[in-house]
Amino acid sequence: MKSIKHIAALCAITLPLLGADIPQTAAPAAPANNGRKVEKPAVTVPFKADPLRGDWQGNGGVVAQVYTMADGNYHANLLTAFDTESNVVAVLQGTPSAAGVDFSGGGWSGAIKNSHFTGGNGDKKFDLQPVVRHSPTEGAKPPTGAVVLFDGSNLDAWAKKAGQSWLTEDGPAKWKLVDGAMEIVPSSDCIITHKKFGDCHLHVEFRTICAPTKSAVFLETRYEVNINECYGKLTGTTSGGLDNTSKNVAPCVLPAYPPLSWQTFDIDFTAPRFDAAGTMTAKAKITVLLNGVKLCDQKELDPPFGAAGRLGEAPTGPLMLQDHTTPAQFRNIWLVEKSH
Repeated sequence: MKSIKHIAALCAITLPLLGADIPQTAAPAAPANNGRKVEKPAVTVPFKADPLRGDWQGNGGVVAQVYTMADGNYHANLLTAFDTESNVVAVLQGTPSAAGVDFSGGGWSGAIKNSHFTGGNGDKKFDLQPVVRHSPTEGAKPPTGAVVLFDGSNLDAWAKKAGQSWLTEDGPAKWKLVDGAMEIVPSSDCIITHKKFGDCHLHVEFRTICAPTKSAVFLETRYEVNINECYGKLTGTTSGGLDNTSKNVAPCVLPAYPPLSWQTFDIDFTAPRFDAAGTMTAKAKITVLLNGVKLCDQKELDPPFGAAGRLGEAPTGPLMLQDHTTPAQFRNIWLVEKSH
């Protein structure tokens, strides 16, 4: 079943270095010896296949997300529909039963037994079954002229970045190949492309394989598009967030898929513009689709803050995939450069 919804609205909620392109805004020099701070791998719990966890759909005017929290207990979000704004009907807490899991919350009750999630609230009844959804761009083939950055066979397009010198290569990428995907080796450092890019359309497929998960795609190694294990979570940092360029702004739609599912980013990026003197004349802009659902549309990006802030801004830069000390997997990464 293909998810094809595209939600165009974005709403605001309160929720050195070496090899840089010129022109660019000023940035401090990098610390000596690359200032490399080696972080220990985070404590993570690998996900295992679970027939209860995931999306449920059927009769009764609601759909559901069933997920586990850190306490190991099941929870369920009853929704009016997947991938829409303001869609939460109730959040239910689960307790194990002899036949499965019982749920209750917000005046609703239900149970999962024999591959059916049934329940209700008064005269409102539902009967749902598991459904596996796929992004409409999962497995998308690179068009003619695309730059293929990862096809499952090798990491030749990538290098390890040199600690805090985010634009500098430091030998081959240290991540590993697993069944046609590349997987983060925690604390081996982020990876950057040999080639630099400006305006582009980028396709990336990823999946979360443990809890917690924290990674990101960085355009020009500067502009962050977050990856987090956030399925079922109604608050906190979400996949697709622009956390280092947009304060207090988060997507109004939460289209993340369950753990171990392949997910997609389709990103259109417009680099910042500079005049002949190196003065910025236009901010960078970005459009982000997560699993085919539009999270933002031609959003202007503020200058990056946090660790990327010291780089300044530039018309081009490498693509970076982040090692934030937790495993995650990537596949089918390609990019189409745009002229301007």
